[in-house]
This record gives sequence, C-alpha cells and structure tokens, in this order.
Amino acid sequence: MFTFKPAIWHNATLYELPRPIVSVRLLDSFDFEQFKVPLAAGDAVEGRSQNGVDVSIEGQFGTQAGQLKVDEAAMFAAIEALRANLVADSPEDAFELFLYHDPGSTTYRSLRGCSTVRFEYDLSDPHLFTYAVVIHATDPEIYTEAPS
Repeated sequence: MFTFKPAIWHNATLYELPRPIVSVRLLDSFDFEQFKVPLAAGDAVEGRSQNGVDVSIEGQFGTQAGQLKVDEAAMFAAIEALRANLVADSPEDAFELFLYHDPGSTTYRSLRGCSTVRFEYDLSDPHLFTYAVVIHATDPEIYTEAPS
C-alpha cells in the first residue's frame, strides 16, 4: 500500500514533515547541446543527460508525526525542528527525502543526496503557519528501499 508520508532521513533519524501538505512537485531537468545547420529544416540534439531533481513542497504546521500543533508556540517549535532537519552542511551530510514511507507493507519511494535550496515560512496567520521548501537531490533515481 502506498502511504504518502514525506519525511527526511538524516543521521539515522526519520523526521516526518509537518502536515497537511498541500503541494509536492518534482522537477526533472536535462542537459543537452542543440545544433542548427543554416538553411536546413530542424536541428540536432546531442549529449542528453539527466540532472538532479528539484522537489518543491508546500505545507502547513497543523500536525507533525501525528501530534497536533494547536498554538503559536507549538507551531514555532515545529518550524525550528524542521529547520534543523533541513540542514546539510556538506555533501557527506546530505539527507534522504522519502515521499512514500510505509514500513508495514515495506513500500518506500525516496530521493538521495538531498540538500535544501530554500526554506520559507509564513508566521502571519496565528492559527496555522505555512511553509514552502525546495530540496535538490543530486541523484535522479527514485529508490524503493527502506532507510538504512
């Protein structure tokens, strides 16, 4: 069974992203060289290669790991915890981003070699803080193994 449970696996610890998550977008991009011959129709493309993957996630601080965040202090503590888990100081410290995580059925989908590109959060609504994070995975493969 696919269980949508975005989480960060970092330093042998699984940290579930705060919920609800309202948007998850993955961007695969490719490099290539494009050549054109003057006065000839069409062009030629050579050297196709896949880049890493950019993942854009938008969510709210309603719950985190099943625990309600009912006031500003609890939501701000969740922001601090998320900020701490998004830090990868070096390539060796990169984290794994799980999109699907279900130990019961051993169903996993994750990206490896991840680091944070941007983290933005909005404190203007005292009832429900929101956040947006962009994560870059240097490895474009989607893995199906459990965290190790």
